[in-house]
Amino acid sequence: MQIDATRTVAASPAKVFSLVSNAVEWPLILRTVESAELLTEGALGLGSRLRERRLLLGADAVLESEVIEFARPHRFRLFVASSDRYFDRDFIIDALDSGGSRLTLAIRPGSRASTGRVLLDIFSPILQVQLSDELEMDIADFAAALAAVLHG
Repeated sequence: MQIDATRTVAASPAKVFSLVSNAVEWPLILRTVESAELLTEGALGLGSRLRERRLLLGADAVLESEVIEFARPHRFRLFVASSDRYFDRDFIIDALDSGGSRLTLAIRPGSRASTGRVLLDIFSPILQVQLSDELEMDIADFAAALAAVLHG
């Protein structure tokens, strides 16, 4: 299952990538993120680990994730694992002929355990609605931040 949200923005893929991949600044941009910290030394990149406190499924959650793809300026992908459950969060940026970009935020939840997969199937409709709403908030916040950078 994949849940996603897409928005066209009037910024280059490089500007969009710079904003969405600067995860430690997310609390200043995203209403759903209270705090974010890099757990590894150096700049954020492939293999970096991140801890964030955020709204997830309507509740406060602390997530630790690892950057599993860092393809500047088109893709930034995080993997989050917790016991038998996992999900990946994908930030996909496509260049448009108009000079802008299309930003897609996607979440793919899953479970390693058979009972977890069954529960995921049962709760899938509710999960899709809640995650879709949270993705829409995040993508709206990213779009507003990009507009402010371009016009500010």
